[in-house]
Amino acid sequence: MKAIRSFLIFILASFTLTLPIFAENNRFGIPDSADIRKAVSDSWFEQSLDVVRHNRTELRSNSVGQIFQVRLEETRDLFSIIVAPETELSVDLYTQDGIIRKQVSEYPVDAAGSWILMRDSSSGKPLKIRYYFAGDSSVYVQFSPSGKKTLADYVIDGCFAARGVPVGVSFDYFYTASFAAVLSLTEKALPWQYADIHPEQYHGNLVMVAQIKKNLSRIRQVKDGCYDELGKAIYVSDGKPRPVEPEDAQNNILSMNHSGFLKWIVDGTIAPLTGGATYRDPLLRPTLQLNPLGVSGIKAQTESLFHSLDWTRNLAAARLSVQARRNYLYEDTGVDVKIEPFSAEVTEKGITSVAGYIKNSGYEIKYLKPLLYVLGVTEPDYYYLAAIRRTVHPADGSPEFKVFDSSAAIFPYFDKNGQFGCTVFENGKEMSLAQFTKKYPDSFVHLTRLLSSDRFSPL
Repeated sequence: MKAIRSFLIFILASFTLTLPIFAENNRFGIPDSADIRKAVSDSWFEQSLDVVRHNRTELRSNSVGQIFQVRLEETRDLFSIIVAPETELSVDLYTQDGIIRKQVSEYPVDAAGSWILMRDSSSGKPLKIRYYFAGDSSVYVQFSPSGKKTLADYVIDGCFAARGVPVGVSFDYFYTASFAAVLSLTEKALPWQYADIHPEQYHGNLVMVAQIKKNLSRIRQVKDGCYDELGKAIYVSDGKPRPVEPEDAQNNILSMNHSGFLKWIVDGTIAPLTGGATYRDPLLRPTLQLNPLGVSGIKAQTESLFHSLDWTRNLAAARLSVQARRNYLYEDTGVDVKIEPFSAEVTEKGITSVAGYIKNSGYEIKYLKPLLYVLGVTEPDYYYLAAIRRTVHPADGSPEFKVFDSSAAIFPYFDKNGQFGCTVFENGKEMSLAQFTKKYPDSFVHLTRLLSSDRFSPL
């Protein structure tokens, strides 16, 4: 009996030690295919394209029972060996008897846990190995051979948060390396803080989004309207009382322009703390000094070139003042977003440099999604006011000029599956981030940060 007990203890200890260094838990909880890749490396990774073409697609399970598909995909210049985890999708099956909901297994190339080896079709030379690990498929890490070295990239929506970082192992190490091993190897070399996502931290943003949506039907767009600190209708331009349509007053309709709309949102976070709203006059305070003899200085004498930039900065300063219980002017707040997390981007022309923050202009709008992804991860308690700077081409043929004449509120968040989302509100309307960027092509967006609130109570 004692011998049997010792034998059982030995078996349990062995099972614990061997369970499984390749399917080991990683801190992101994604499925790992390292033990499968070790088993198929000779037949899939090391063979020529002609040989790999004769391989049948395989389904294999790792040591904890997770199913992966091993398959080949080809494009004109390269072929890829993909090891992708099983994903269950709900689909509607239409039959003569009605609609039946079924679960279907898929093996997406870019699902969290997918691994890809890319090789040149002509030479068979290995080019890249890519690991997908995030709920958002636009985020991944990849490794490339460079002589005797291996270089690592960390990519977010086509932009490089890290590019060409040397790692101290050979390229073929990644044929069988678990994701946990990759994390350990590159912990200090790659910006893994951008993957540290906690969906429960976006409560304030989601509360505000839900409350704003509920009130959108009450908002009517007008050219020059907002509400003062007492909730009375005034003109943005001069602060004078503004007439309200009797029908609007009767139906509790709020009339405002894009500036008044942002003030209404920010006032909804301030009023529960102070019992009042922001004053109009401080929101028009200039936030930058212009050379009176420069092009912008001369143009600013007849045109309001920086209205939404000043308005958003001063609104953010007002929110911070209430939050800190101290009066701040904009220049003392640090509310401007100035981070530069990207060095380059992938384009149709190859890899090109990314223009970062430009003082008093902001960011090119095409970089807004990856930027907001990083901000969403690193600043989960904040939302952002966006001042849009457009280029105006006068109809009379006079020289073009740039003007901040539009604004929006942007709320990034991550859902329970780690999927990135972003809600944009502009001028009383909701839109997606894609719709927003499409509306203002080739523009710049200047962002200021404001603390969100689950006590949001708009006028």
